[in-house]
Amino acid sequence: MRNIIGLPARGNSFYQRDREIEKVSRALANGNNIQITAPRRVGKTSILWYLLDNSIDGRHYIYIDTESIAESSHFYKKMLEVVLNDPKISLSKKLKAAITDTGNKIFQKIKSIKLFNAGIEFNHDETVRDYCEEFQNFLTVYAAVEDTELVLLIDEFPQTIENINKRDTESAISFLQRKREIRIDPVISQKVRFIYTGSIGLNQTVSSINATATINDLASLEVEPLAEEEAIDLFRKLLTGRTIHDSAITTLRKVLEWYIPFHIQLIVQEIIRINDNRTMITGEIVEKAIEELLSLRYKNHFDHYYSRLKTHFKGNAFKYADLLLKQLAEKRTLDKKDTLELALQCQQEDEYKLIIENLMYDGYIHFDHTQKIYLFNSPILKRWWERFIC
Repeated sequence: MRNIIGLPARGNSFYQRDREIEKVSRALANGNNIQITAPRRVGKTSILWYLLDNSIDGRHYIYIDTESIAESSHFYKKMLEVVLNDPKISLSKKLKAAITDTGNKIFQKIKSIKLFNAGIEFNHDETVRDYCEEFQNFLTVYAAVEDTELVLLIDEFPQTIENINKRDTESAISFLQRKREIRIDPVISQKVRFIYTGSIGLNQTVSSINATATINDLASLEVEPLAEEEAIDLFRKLLTGRTIHDSAITTLRKVLEWYIPFHIQLIVQEIIRINDNRTMITGEIVEKAIEELLSLRYKNHFDHYYSRLKTHFKGNAFKYADLLLKQLAEKRTLDKKDTLELALQCQQEDEYKLIIENLMYDGYIHFDHTQKIYLFNSPILKRWWERFIC
């Protein structure tokens, strides 16, 4: 298993997530469209790529990243272009037969498709056209003639909504409404499924523009951090061939707590760097590796947590999120009364619960219902925040 940091894991480098794959398979089998929810760096995109690479349950998966898209028409154009570039689609004899059937009035309307020797391809002619209608028409024909269920894996979809919303909120809402119409179309819904995910929360993004009704047809599936035994197993696999002392596992449990693959990969990378003579890996070495993660050399791996606040929250909302996390890093815990008092300081008493909800979804903090306190999810992130942000 290779230790690939910052990119989705694939093939032998993917740590098997049976629990999550089973959730997705079951939801698709029940006819659901899905939004995958999870904090950043938990492995959402790696799971999408696993579905793509392994054709789970005989479905055909196509992956599309829409992070940079800021217009509805560009979204549907890219969707249609990526789908038509997929070999199983472009070389489909059934789809080619449908497009050459002069009696198929729907396919005749799709100007974005043209024939080539062996099949069909995207027509790059820039004639102005309604790409949403073209995309919907194509999916209608696919559902009518193909036997294999098509699953479109749409990554960074919430960012697309934010991009459109920055230009015009009504356009963002209209975009979401049209997407829902396509999902629930009685023909398309028989053979086409959609899975959405991204590094920001879809629920929170849609709620911010009062458009939650546009995604109420989606099944919400949560990707959780690794269980403790999974985290230790991943740690051992990434260090295959090296001797690991029991104290290393004890230290990992104590200082990690929140078992996301990204942090484990960073720790392993640093262990290998400082232990290149391949002596036994002890708890002291693990602690030293974690301390090195909190140096300026690794600042770029954690900076995105703070930069995300600046892009997502504005004005007093950012002031509140910033203050809350600084207080939490310094004091370790805050209760509900504390969070309200900070909200009053920042004039956010009406919005602070939504801000906290966003911070929880994005993986910064959680609420311990037993002790009734807020804490950082990751002790490592807490230490980084205390060192570089406070």
